[in-house]
Amino acid sequence: MRAKQLEIIKLANNPGMGNGVNKLIYNLAFSPKIKYIDLSKMIGTDSDTAEALYKLIKISGAIETLNLEHSSVMG
Repeated sequence: MRAKQLEIIKLANNPGMGNGVNKLIYNLAFSPKIKYIDLSKMIGTDSDTAEALYKLIKISGAIETLNLEHSSVMG
């Protein structure tokens, strides 16, 4: 991934993405400068999404904000 300078990613209000977001989230872990991720109102995610988020947070030390408001990750 060549997005080494990426700091903000907003995928909010994108219900069609669903499970497709899992691989994207996992790959974001290798972008060292990401500070803000917005996945609010993301529908169709599952436990694999939660696991990908866990790995992202574990690998990346730069994340300051993770917005999961009204997403199916939250249940």
